[in-house]
Amino acid sequence: MEAILAVDGGGTKTEFMLTSTKGEVLAVKKYKGTNLNSYGFDDAFETLGMGVMDFFRLAKKNDIKIVGAYFGLAGGVNGSNQKIVYDFFKKKYFANIPFSNAGDDLNAINVGVKNAENGIAVIAGTGSNCMIKRDGIVLSNPGLSGWGYLFDNGASGFDFGRDAIIATKNDYNGTGKRTIITDMLEKKLHTESVFHSLKSLYEGGPNYIASLAPVVFDAYRANDSVAGEIIDNQVQNVADMVNYAHQIVGEQKEATVGLVGGIFSHEANVIIPKLSKLIDKNLLINVPKETQIYGALMEAGKNAGIDMDEKFRKTYNETVKSPLLEQPSKIYE
Repeated sequence: MEAILAVDGGGTKTEFMLTSTKGEVLAVKKYKGTNLNSYGFDDAFETLGMGVMDFFRLAKKNDIKIVGAYFGLAGGVNGSNQKIVYDFFKKKYFANIPFSNAGDDLNAINVGVKNAENGIAVIAGTGSNCMIKRDGIVLSNPGLSGWGYLFDNGASGFDFGRDAIIATKNDYNGTGKRTIITDMLEKKLHTESVFHSLKSLYEGGPNYIASLAPVVFDAYRANDSVAGEIIDNQVQNVADMVNYAHQIVGEQKEATVGLVGGIFSHEANVIIPKLSKLIDKNLLINVPKETQIYGALMEAGKNAGIDMDEKFRKTYNETVKSPLLEQPSKIYE
């Protein structure tokens, strides 16, 4: 059997997936994050190398030939990162396998916009990012996003987690409104005061802070006005980014807006109605059924010369929740 190997590497987790060339999901495994800007080359390469070897062993055990591979990594195109990743992994692991690599934002635009000629993909995971597709060509605008979780502000998990902590601070010191976010954070962090958890919050870093994002939406569903303001502000940030991206695409053109990532998929019923009112009328919102790993598969498929048609996609969706092989995590850990 011939197969393709795809990797979607983010700040919180890295997902490896092996599928047949017909779209059958054979194996999936998640490892820790591999954002090159956060973890550095040594740490990220160790994780990625471990994953590659797990899947090489699995392929050998099941008489599978890998005919194409692709890595889409957060931070993957900053500076010389793309070349460094390619040179290392092509030489060490993929000398005889068609291989390419780029940023994880390409995964997002593939899955969010798919075959549309014009589109905008917004990623909201631990951090946020935005990519543009104009007349079939993928563009990157570093002024729009791609600055990392500290400086991008587009409804990421970190954005919501940080805003929840700020709301709690303002509740404590009297400069802000009383909010049940405070009580929820205290409960989640197992503390009498979030102030006492500052050390663990700083040590936990962006992933830990991003894990607090659900608190905002839980508070919103409990009719907390501060939570509503946080969500409205972040949705406005996304709208501003999307509308500016639409200017680059061409405001007169219809375009698909792909909302990709956990925040959008888990909270679509909250975010989409708000966002729809704020973006240009000739933009169509799409929250894809597939996750970013499918966008990475599309690139691996290109490397293998596979036609990623609707039949492939249908087979993928039918098998993605029940991979056909015993998973690497059960065999090699």
